[in-house]
Amino acid sequence: MSSKGKGYGDIAPWDSNLIAGFKERDDVELHVISAHSGLKKKTISFAIDNVSYNFVRCDDATLLKRLMPIPKVWLKMNPLRKRVRRIIETINPDIVLLFGAENAYISSTILDLGSYPRMVMCQTIYNNPKRKEFDKVDRINAYVEREIFSSNKYFSFISEMHRDLFAPMRPNAYMFHWSAETPYPEVNSIKEKEYDFVNFALGMSPKKGYPDSIEALAIVKQRFSNVKLNLVGGGSVEYKAELMELVKKLGLQDNVVMTPFFEKHEDLFQHLQKSRYAVLPCKMDYVAGTMMQSMHYGLPLVVYETSGTPTLNAEGECVLIAKHNNIEDLAQNMLWLLDNPEQAKSMAERAKAFADSKTDLRKAVNEIVQNCQAIVKHEKESVKIPEDLLF
Repeated sequence: MSSKGKGYGDIAPWDSNLIAGFKERDDVELHVISAHSGLKKKTISFAIDNVSYNFVRCDDATLLKRLMPIPKVWLKMNPLRKRVRRIIETINPDIVLLFGAENAYISSTILDLGSYPRMVMCQTIYNNPKRKEFDKVDRINAYVEREIFSSNKYFSFISEMHRDLFAPMRPNAYMFHWSAETPYPEVNSIKEKEYDFVNFALGMSPKKGYPDSIEALAIVKQRFSNVKLNLVGGGSVEYKAELMELVKKLGLQDNVVMTPFFEKHEDLFQHLQKSRYAVLPCKMDYVAGTMMQSMHYGLPLVVYETSGTPTLNAEGECVLIAKHNNIEDLAQNMLWLLDNPEQAKSMAERAKAFADSKTDLRKAVNEIVQNCQAIVKHEKESVKIPEDLLF
């Protein structure tokens, strides 16, 4: 089951990529359940290339989430729970995978599945204590994630950071690893660039460092008066207006261009070719997916130091790392890229090689299948889960 829905686009292509990877196996029967808005029917089901798809209408669930602020009451009323439970009972699977526990309207459906073995594939930890520093905390999302954590025992994580945030909340759980780094579509290179820097994310927010990149640009402009920054992403009209006020305050109206988020990641990745460099001062991510995407597409990159970003330089300098929340240091690294284009190019070549070494779709699918097989054997035959599968 995927926790994607309206407004989420597909900047994170691992869901569709993993489906493509599962198609290559003849030992797996895959059923996909995904929430979508705007469907005429409550459920639409069909099969293509040996994969069964079940799309459930989520408009009423998302509307209810806005109207009912009490998490416990909303959870009982969520209409998707019954719809998804009926689909799963019809399928009668060996195991259920939930991709992402953070979007309550669809993730909460895993709470109704009785005795089916379940593994939660954690894309993030919504109950990260740092979230309130950079973002408004959705009480329902936080509540439902805690309910999912307390009522399930098999979980999989993309990083040590997420695993370590989770472990105190469910110390007796079985914890596995999964890789979200799957192949990216190829694009056409563009020699004539429109922008010097790009900051892109699913949604513009403080935790993705949008204000930081603007403030750093003001310092860069002192030496490069025509420097251009492209801000790409979705987000509320109100927050984008706040960012434009900051742009105006710093006198950057001619230096900053906002671009709406792209519904297809192919279009986004093609758009990235219009920029020379990427500045991604993310504050909560271990390693943001956008960082690996920038590295794959050859954009020399500046990031903030987090618990994960130093790992990007484990095999040689692939990215420039600024001190966390340090605007001046962020700007100095941006200036270094502008001052040293040939060295930046060499760094980008190393970065691409590093990123591409992490994108092995067959390995990612095999890892998930091995984890699932171990869980099913453990549940049905009491076979101990191999230690080498645990994270």
